[in-house]
Amino acid sequence: MEKFFTKKDYADAEIVLAQLSVRTNCFDKNGKVVNAEYLACVDDDITSAFYATEMYYQIHATYGYYPTILCVGGVGPLSKYTNDKGESEGQKLARVCEMLGALSSQVKVLDKGTNTGLNCLDIYNEVATRGVSLIMCLTKRLSLRLKQTFEYLDHQYPEKVSKVSLAKVVASTFYYVPEEAVEDMMQMYNCKGLCKGALLLSEIASVYDRTYRYVGKLQKPLDFDITKETAQAALRLAKKYPLKINMFCFNGLWQFVWAYFSIIKNKNHIKLATKLAIREWRSELRDRYRH
Repeated sequence: MEKFFTKKDYADAEIVLAQLSVRTNCFDKNGKVVNAEYLACVDDDITSAFYATEMYYQIHATYGYYPTILCVGGVGPLSKYTNDKGESEGQKLARVCEMLGALSSQVKVLDKGTNTGLNCLDIYNEVATRGVSLIMCLTKRLSLRLKQTFEYLDHQYPEKVSKVSLAKVVASTFYYVPEEAVEDMMQMYNCKGLCKGALLLSEIASVYDRTYRYVGKLQKPLDFDITKETAQAALRLAKKYPLKINMFCFNGLWQFVWAYFSIIKNKNHIKLATKLAIREWRSELRDRYRH
């Protein structure tokens, strides 16, 4: 039986994310943040909320106003066990943003979406009618998937999104995707540190899978060629960690069961780690922006 959770697996994950992630482009050559009226944080990982609040204070320090933070995501199959009862991913992100000092009047929850396309559509609908600029504040593992889906909404939802309108929105959308090492992502508060990183490795493996499974259907084609090294690393991960690609196979099933029971068992530890992470980030923001 092939050995799982080897050093090679984590090295493969680094290789995949090094190429299949979005580069930050929300700063000019002097390091000044763009003048964006909206920020978006997405998914069950509160790291995205950390990044959004960082931009929230940086924009205020630069331009003197607070942007609106869009907190996006419905109820996920595993996040419903780690969030407060009845709390969606968007509601959790909003709660974290407010705990980090964001004004409740500047935080808006968009949590009706049940998949990436609908989440992106919610963001588009919010900003398109207002003609405002937007910074997507994303984790590396989700950044490419969100960007390629967002820029393909007129194909996925042609009856709801016009090509001209989407082009205008995309032209005024920027990305904040800080560098993250795989080791940094494996934290208890986002559950990615559970099960030796099985959830994280499966998510990273799915990034490459989506580039050929959904390209031209749900996602915009890439404007660069994936290297052979990246493809091989992703395929090795997909074989061993298929949870986000195909749960209904042997490896997918035992990893889901393991993850499920680990989350149930560690629920209190996850909540404690979440509180500590929020407290640490709040302290860092206060030191940096003196608010």
